[in-house]
Amino acid sequence: MSILSFEEPYTDNVVVGYYEDKLIVKREDGELFFCEIPENLIEIGETISPKDLTSIAELPYDVQKGIINQYAD
Repeated sequence: MSILSFEEPYTDNVVVGYYEDKLIVKREDGELFFCEIPENLIEIGETISPKDLTSIAELPYDVQKGIINQYAD
């Protein structure tokens, strides 16, 4: 199942997990994003619209490091 916005170009944004109640998404180029969505709504491996995502750079540094340590290649 994919959550898509057909109003914008779609890129491959795959849900890779959760971190401190944040949905973590990895774009095909490896960039990490987050979204405030309850864990029971979207499963790991699903895709999500880019309009719903925020770069992890917007998060506090310690949270960014935790996400990178857990989800970066």
